[in-house]
Amino acid sequence: MAAKLVRDGMVVGLGSGTTVAEVIKELSELNPDATYVAASSSSQRLAKKLGLRLSSLGAYHKLDMTIDGADEVDPNFDMIKGHGGAQTREKIVAEAAKKVVIVVDKTKLVKKLGQRFPVPVEVLPFAKDYTINRLAELGGKPVLKTIDNVPLLTDNGNYLVEVWFKGINNAAKLEQKINELPGVVDNGLFAGVADVLFVGHEEGCTILRDKKNFLKFLKAKS
Repeated sequence: MAAKLVRDGMVVGLGSGTTVAEVIKELSELNPDATYVAASSSSQRLAKKLGLRLSSLGAYHKLDMTIDGADEVDPNFDMIKGHGGAQTREKIVAEAAKKVVIVVDKTKLVKKLGQRFPVPVEVLPFAKDYTINRLAELGGKPVLKTIDNVPLLTDNGNYLVEVWFKGINNAAKLEQKINELPGVVDNGLFAGVADVLFVGHEEGCTILRDKKNFLKFLKAKS
């Protein structure tokens, strides 16, 4: 449904994840005359394979729209995302867009961030141990993300540390505190970024534009 927002002549950012992969497939079928900037290597590979016209932020400093997914979204439309290691690029692409469209299923809606997912933090390998200790001082429980005991590398070639926080009451404040730590590139808290949510559920898709409708939907589906 979100793919239908793309019109001829638009320059559109693409996030990452399984939901965005489905959007890319739908875009290839609808085939609007648009140009795309992919925030992750996986989305770029899929978009290229399906014949979408790709470009970069070097060519387009402003995007008409970005379509992305999320791991958690709260009533303020603040989000946790980026467990695949692309959150830094996703945040840059979102910042460049006039409108940020987030596509999720209803299970991603939460009353408070941190209920189901930790906050992914991109960390320079040189500073891994130091930064992990500093993240713990913020009250989190940081764990280096690995696959088969090998550190997962982000799209930028850095490490990913996942940090559990006991309830996130102020996403914007915590986002800033994490990013102020030496060794941190960026983190997966996206505060004040999303403009509209497309929420998939058993009956179809609901568009949420404000906190009141979010809470009403959450209550109806709980």
